[in-house]
Amino acid sequence: MKDFVSRIEENDFPITFEVPSPRGGNVEEYLESIKNYDFLDIVSALNVCNNPVGKVRIDPAPYAGRILEDIGVEPIAHLTCRDSTLSGLQRWLLGANSLGLKTLLAMTGDYAMGDYPAEEKVDHINSLELITGIKEYLNEGKLMPELSAGPSRTRNRYLTDIENIEKPTNFQVGGVALPERTGERNYAARKVEAGADFFQTQICYDAIKILDFIEGLEERIDNPPPVLVGTTPFSSSKDMMRLSKSVPQVNIPSDVRKRLSKADDFSQESLEFTVEFYERIIDGVQDRGLETMVGAHIIPVRYEGKSGEVIKRLSEI
Repeated sequence: MKDFVSRIEENDFPITFEVPSPRGGNVEEYLESIKNYDFLDIVSALNVCNNPVGKVRIDPAPYAGRILEDIGVEPIAHLTCRDSTLSGLQRWLLGANSLGLKTLLAMTGDYAMGDYPAEEKVDHINSLELITGIKEYLNEGKLMPELSAGPSRTRNRYLTDIENIEKPTNFQVGGVALPERTGERNYAARKVEAGADFFQTQICYDAIKILDFIEGLEERIDNPPPVLVGTTPFSSSKDMMRLSKSVPQVNIPSDVRKRLSKADDFSQESLEFTVEFYERIIDGVQDRGLETMVGAHIIPVRYEGKSGEVIKRLSEI
């Protein structure tokens, strides 16, 4: 099987989809549900979350391993810095490698929410350093070194190499991008310099900010990696409001809320809007003369919604 980035670069408009994760011992039920998706031949990969919004769910590594083995679709396992030490992260990574996982999404993780809002975060390293650690150390056959003191978004805190591992890993690593966050273009550029192979954005409904982010990235680095823009097709107004309140740094513009709220069929209008949104992104990339590959990352709020229809429509763009 070709690696994830090579495969998506062969598509005109690659699409990834985030699957639900069990909150108990019913893994087989979830796998059976995923097998019944009628768009598995369209998507390039299935994302597997790591305790989204702080809610305890199955570890993404073994779950992604089952998806790969039982369903045969490339999984993208999420790895957060939120609740693991440096040794814990590497233990997880070596385990993921043993399961045949090759593609990861590195992120810091959500704080002060979910099942244990008062739980103390570990946060030993940040997502930029996690990308560096995987690409420059584990993939080169070395353990990640100790760190200098103090968190930093602007410098590499790794000290001297300490020990080789028995065999290098071979991960491709994606970074999360938040186009609406101040300073995100510089931070994303540093992730690319650290070895990020692709980006998946947080849910964003502002096409101008997406395009400005991509343009800013191209101004800072040569040959930026693919950017998969995150959205969610809403099933109802209640889902839309719940998302805006529960997920950090997700902003749903007032014009989007008004359009969907006035519709006779909310979920159908959400589908149409989502497809139109990606069409605006594609047109904007062409109009601005940008070279970055763009695609879609579908993050459903409820899995019985319009996600499958959206994916099928997007595959025809």
